[in-house]
Amino acid sequence: MRSRSHHHIGHIMFMFGAFLLLIGATIIVPVSNGSTKAFGVSDIIRLSNAAREQLDRKPLATNSSLMSAAQMKAEDMAKQHYFSHTAPDGTVAWDYFKKASYKYDVAGENLAITNESADAVVNGWLNSTTHRDNLLSGQYKDFGIGMAFFGDYQGHSNTYVIVALYGSPAATQDLSATTNPAGTSAILKPRMPNIPPALLAAIGLSFIVVGGFLEFRHIRHLHNSKQFA
Repeated sequence: MRSRSHHHIGHIMFMFGAFLLLIGATIIVPVSNGSTKAFGVSDIIRLSNAAREQLDRKPLATNSSLMSAAQMKAEDMAKQHYFSHTAPDGTVAWDYFKKASYKYDVAGENLAITNESADAVVNGWLNSTTHRDNLLSGQYKDFGIGMAFFGDYQGHSNTYVIVALYGSPAATQDLSATTNPAGTSAILKPRMPNIPPALLAAIGLSFIVVGGFLEFRHIRHLHNSKQFA
């Protein structure tokens, strides 16, 4: 009876240890490839226009000036480590429009920060009223996408910032031209417990060793019982 009890405990410990070891390995692997992005600006462009076409909106044209402006804004956010329409020094998206020499009648900006996928970013915008309005607006003709590695954000690791700038070109810049910033959108994986992966793996290995020892004792006990039966 005692041997059977040890057998059950050993089996449970072995399985639990294997589970912890697997979790530890799962966490360690992504960390080693932390700065490798799973998607690029071309994916955001493609999915944005696909969303527009599905809802009978004309696709937006990628504009080299807006691509440059969006990338400058994304890199500035990553460098200064802020996630907002307004930089710490007061710079806003429309300053980047000016730097890139894009004159507009109406313009908009969507922001996202993510450690997931391009689909998650575009779906996140579609599920937010203000972001959706910018993404699907019939007022815009052009857009540009920028993307930069951001790193840690509110306890989430390996994040990227995405900037989408939308515009309708104008012959001359009107200082009263309409601008539409849409707030911010965070699309992030659930946070894992703050336990070092190496510690999880070590605990898991310990459970496997103890569980394996108890299993071995049970098997040896069964073998001895058969010999004396």
